Formats: sequence, C-alpha cells, structure tokens
Amino acid sequence: MVYNAKTQRGILGFFLVITATSISIKDFSNGMLYFQIGLIVFILLSLFIQFKFKIDDGYLVYQILFLAMPIYKKEVSPNQIIRIKFKRLGWMTKGAIIQVKKGFNIRVVHFSPDNIFVDLIDFANENSISISKTKDYRILEK
Repeated sequence: MVYNAKTQRGILGFFLVITATSISIKDFSNGMLYFQIGLIVFILLSLFIQFKFKIDDGYLVYQILFLAMPIYKKEVSPNQIIRIKFKRLGWMTKGAIIQVKKGFNIRVVHFSPDNIFVDLIDFANENSISISKTKDYRILEK
C-alpha cells in the first residue's frame, strides 16, 4: 500500500510571511537582502516537497518527490533492516524509525492513512524483523 505525506505547510507559510514582511519593513544592506530573498525562494520550493512510502510484500520503498519528480528513492529489503523502533513524537504523534544496515535511517512520521504503523508491524512480523516500542508509544496505542 502507498502512503503519502507533505511538508508542514503551516509552519513554512508562517516563516514565509515573517521573512517577506521583514524585507518590506526594514532597510537592510544588499547582502542581507539577498539572503532573505534566497530564504524566500527556498521556502517556496520546499512547499512542493512530498514524501511517499510504500509497503510491498518483499520490500519497503521511501521516496522524496518535488512536483512529482523523484529526488531521492530508497528500496529496502527485510535483510537490510536492523529493527523498527516505534516512538511518540510530540503530544499525540506516532512515529517509526526504520534502522537500516547501510545508509540513512528512514523516519516515518505524518503519513496518511494512519494504519501505516499497523502495516509496518505486520511487515516486521512476517519478515522476522525486531520491533521496539517506547513506553510513550504504548500509551498512544491504547
């Protein structure tokens, strides 16, 4: 099944508004003005980043997309996974970190639909991957 996540647009929009208003309010030197314009461009570009996570029978696929063009793609088979660690991130947010033998770990947060964690646990049980859950995560499961 394919799961989707987008960047947190509320926070990025807030930073965009603050940066744009600071340009119009104050008179800066050219160096600072170029920095702020570069920051605005970076924030605008990051608004279009999407994340996809696919759980298939024999592997996991993690993708980062910019306007439907793949920037980063990682396919992980069960023998490359050390363990899956389930954590509580924030007040009511569940998260999972897939620790792999080679490369960067995969962080699974804010994906929809919410049954991603149940499917990850099923994937781990089918492929005999070790799972660890923090005490705070178990509280959120209840």
